[in-house]
Amino acid sequence: MPATAQLPSFTLPLTPAAFLREHWQKRPLFMPGAASGLDQPDANTLAGLALEESVEARVITGAGNGPWSVLQSPLDDNVFEALGEKNWTLLVQSVDHFLTETSLLLDDFAFLPNWRVEDIMISYAAKGGSVGPHFDRYDVFLIQASGSRRWQIGDVCDESSPRQATDELKLLAQMPVREEFIAQPGDVLYLPPGVAHHGVAEDSDCITWSVGFRAPDYQMLMAEIAGECLAESDSKLFTDPDRGITTDPSILADTDRQQLVRGALDLLHPEAIERAIYRWLSTPRLEGLEFAVDEHHIRERDSDVSLVRHGSVRLLMQGKLAWLNGEAHTLTEQQQPLVQLLASKRRYQKRELDAVMTPTARELLHEWIEQGHFSPL
Repeated sequence: MPATAQLPSFTLPLTPAAFLREHWQKRPLFMPGAASGLDQPDANTLAGLALEESVEARVITGAGNGPWSVLQSPLDDNVFEALGEKNWTLLVQSVDHFLTETSLLLDDFAFLPNWRVEDIMISYAAKGGSVGPHFDRYDVFLIQASGSRRWQIGDVCDESSPRQATDELKLLAQMPVREEFIAQPGDVLYLPPGVAHHGVAEDSDCITWSVGFRAPDYQMLMAEIAGECLAESDSKLFTDPDRGITTDPSILADTDRQQLVRGALDLLHPEAIERAIYRWLSTPRLEGLEFAVDEHHIRERDSDVSLVRHGSVRLLMQGKLAWLNGEAHTLTEQQQPLVQLLASKRRYQKRELDAVMTPTARELLHEWIEQGHFSPL
């Protein structure tokens, strides 16, 4: 391990206020040398992770106008032997859920709320490897870890933008290039939602981290709310004991329609809506607790850290409640300062923990450590 080895880190080259005002969901920003400590995971670690049954991974082959092909996980042991030396990319989703050390980078995005983070996807590409010209529907920070990648930036696109005739990849048919960058290790490119981009590996050791931010889909949120509300509602039927004689049986009368709508909306209880939102936002994209924390490696890189949160753990505060991976925990007054600290970041120093530790807080932390949610170093 290099003497200068450190945990992954990212620093905005401008103030958070300026970034949010001038760039967030507005325009791209290229940030040379803004990240460091990105030597792990390496290509072999990513390949091994991609073979795990519980891990989402893809191998994309192709270049230029194609043809393109996609191989989805679960991947076979010999998948990499037939790929050749160029024009392919391995994408491993939610690496932060499985490799806790990777997740510690997210502490450096504290200028945004934690619930907004989706995951860290990491790609390894051979020379010429790419996923083609496309756009994402969410904000993303593209961080070059090793090798170099040529980024071409296009216009803002949407679902009506013309696509190539590829079934598994939503590739743009045309992408006029407005900006171009060569990303070297440590360089970071921020892209707002909808901005077309095309990245191509310049060499055969190209590893890129992609920090994606979740943009909740209101349709999915409504489904969660409806499910939460219905789960605790008793079945109630339409009644009309005071009905008068119907003058036209072919129509739905206004009073009946209004009663049906009102009866359905009455099932949407504010408390259940709140629970649905917190449960949904605190549920991790993928389960990853079965992947052990590399405590020794983290301690070597930062001797001040005495506790880390497992990378697959989401923790959100709601007053006296703590939502941990979709489950609500009622907190005592003595536990709240500790859990507030645990929810605000992913690594903790002894002095920070001592300042908020009480007997009941220690009890709760011990329980969460036993369950694998936190790991002492």
